Amino acid sequence: MTGPARRPRRRRGDEGETLVEVLVAVVLMGVAFVTILGGMGTAIISSVTQHKVTSADSVIRSAAEKVVSDPYVSCAGSYETPAPPAGYTVTVRIEYWDGVGAFGLPCPTADTGVQKVTLTVHSTGPHPVRDATLEVVKRESMLS
Repeated sequence: MTGPARRPRRRRGDEGETLVEVLVAVVLMGVAFVTILGGMGTAIISSVTQHKVTSADSVIRSAAEKVVSDPYVSCAGSYETPAPPAGYTVTVRIEYWDGVGAFGLPCPTADTGVQKVTLTVHSTGPHPVRDATLEVVKRESMLS
């Protein structure tokens, strides 16, 4: 007769993983995935915002160059600006030098030949950025 059946001894490292170890690994991978996904989302939103800021800057500088290159118009109602791309609007506000020390909105009876032109670019869409503003002082040419 033979003795009782013996089970083979397991070697160290053959035990496998427990359910707790698998759950901990899945949770750690989930946290890492959510962190990476959140970082990518933030990077995409930052990129879109920076693109809009850069585009608004380009639009306002183009408008300012056009205003500066146009001839001075006494008591001008507005100055023509290039058509902005879709999603942007440009507003022009003109103030007139009063000859004493301040700019005012209405055109004085005697135009002093100095205007302050304020250009504002507003962006629209899902991620609008703050308005960009640029002021240009325009003088009447003394050569005419």
